[in-house]
Amino acid sequence: MATIGVIGTGSMGGMLIRKFVETGAFPAGDVMASNRSTEKAMAVAATTGIGIAWSNLDLAAASDMIFICVKPLEVKSLLKELKGVLTADKLVVSIAADVTIRDITDLCDARVARVIPSVTSECSRGVSLVAFGDSSTEADRSLVLSALDSISRPVEAEEVNFELLADLTSCAPAFISSMMHEFALSAARREGISPRLAELLVMETLAGTAELLKTVKGFEEVVTRVATAGGITEEGVKVIRKVAPSMYDDLLEVTLAKHSLVKDRIKDQAS
Repeated sequence: MATIGVIGTGSMGGMLIRKFVETGAFPAGDVMASNRSTEKAMAVAATTGIGIAWSNLDLAAASDMIFICVKPLEVKSLLKELKGVLTADKLVVSIAADVTIRDITDLCDARVARVIPSVTSECSRGVSLVAFGDSSTEADRSLVLSALDSISRPVEAEEVNFELLADLTSCAPAFISSMMHEFALSAARREGISPRLAELLVMETLAGTAELLKTVKGFEEVVTRVATAGGITEEGVKVIRKVAPSMYDDLLEVTLAKHSLVKDRIKDQAS
């Protein structure tokens, strides 16, 4: 069994550790973590039973597979810190947005994979996007995909499409929650409806719709079943189909522009 190291125990790194251990993807005794704040790493260790490495260098030296869970603009400096330790017999799995496989392989000799996880893995649902570097082996693919399958639905995709696809997976829980919150607030602005009640009704309906979608062929089947011809729901659907396309075009435009900005900043960092 491989020894798993996780560098960065923030929101996403901590979640991956908890879920990997909880689902049995990796035994707690085979996992260790390091973090800029040792106290945060110790807090994760206390609730999961994993080990602690007192430095990133110690962790990388002792691990077969290293998850890099730091911010995108911190990745290059981390790789420089670990230069000489990330050898060809190790597998690096980066979850950092906008840091390409090429960016990583230019700074280390390890085999590389990229993963874009989602917060929905907290409930073992949603999609984890995956791409593998040219030097990755079939054993690497099996190990990574098996681990991700325990907490999500892993989907291999072309790395060049990661930014757009991440809007549909990793970013989407925030987008969907924001839209549904506005829906609830609109109802609450009407007389006699409390914001708390409106939000409860929308949340429960959203959860039910997610379950219903598992039993049908797609979104359109749900629309057809609810929005009968000439009915009330059909009028609302007409409004959405008139207004939503431009909103989503704007959403994707600004998020992709932000990805480009971050990529430019990464490129400008000293190699």
